[in-house]
Amino acid sequence: MNLLEKLTQKENLTLAETRNFMLEVMRGEISEIVLASFLTALKMKEETEEELLGFVNAVRDSALPVEKDFPFDFIDTCGTGGDAKASINISTLSAITIASMGVRVAKHGNRSVSSVCGSSDLLEGLGYPFPSTVQEAIEKFEEHGFVFLFAPFWHPAMKHAANVRKQLGFRTVFNMIGPLSNPLHPTHQVVGVYSSSILDKVAGVLEKLNLKRALVCHSRDGYDEFSIFHETEYVLMQNGSRSYHVFNPKSFIPHFQENEIQIYSKEEAVKKAQEVLSGKLTAGTYSVALNAGVSLYIMGKANAIEEGYHLALEHLQKGEPFNYLKKICS
Repeated sequence: MNLLEKLTQKENLTLAETRNFMLEVMRGEISEIVLASFLTALKMKEETEEELLGFVNAVRDSALPVEKDFPFDFIDTCGTGGDAKASINISTLSAITIASMGVRVAKHGNRSVSSVCGSSDLLEGLGYPFPSTVQEAIEKFEEHGFVFLFAPFWHPAMKHAANVRKQLGFRTVFNMIGPLSNPLHPTHQVVGVYSSSILDKVAGVLEKLNLKRALVCHSRDGYDEFSIFHETEYVLMQNGSRSYHVFNPKSFIPHFQENEIQIYSKEEAVKKAQEVLSGKLTAGTYSVALNAGVSLYIMGKANAIEEGYHLALEHLQKGEPFNYLKKICS
């Protein structure tokens, strides 16, 4: 029985089957019509943790090789996107904020698929020069403690799936693969996901990728990150175990309306990002501070998320992240 037939009969695939299929995709050996049918059938069946891990292993194995072992801990804050919230790019601004506080960050990301402004769109608008070689990326990372890893550069074989993803127009397994495929293999990670239904699934894959500490989150008002408006569900992985939590920001974060962090163009995204990083107190500033605080907590720089939030907020109010941005853009 071929894989597509198994999927149409709601049968799960093995790790080896999904890994081998993805390798064939990235070698250009799978036609677009077969790939589209496969992705649609897989979505209708719903991906298993094992299937997702097979895809991730294939993408990691096919990425540009990095002949370097970093002697320090570092984090990625890449999320799945796809929450349809049209918010400022909180994960990217959080990454810049914590990097300016001395936390090393290798930020994986791409152009916008469903949002107004993706992580690479924003950084491009802010003047950040993308590394053009693997060696340049390593040097930037070691010098500044921050590097942006533009997914199409690091995963050139994924071009064979690009047209199908665009034409399908709905979320597929590829949305989950991106945050799990950082080519530098971070030691710590915060992954925001587009639905609470995949929290456990993504957590299970992260466990098998042997990170030191990781967190997967989805807010109850629909964000693929921690929300300042509502509770956020998250799964914490540390010391070989998994625990489940709900975070409520209402006792210490001022009240805002959702439209205060929404954007409608790349230009507006860049403007609001500059305001946040330079110390202007807006709803976006509090959102970035909260999510930066989560990363500080995961990296052991704060004893609790709330403590991390206060540290990040104080740092943002001083405008230090904007000074840091100018340095990494030079």
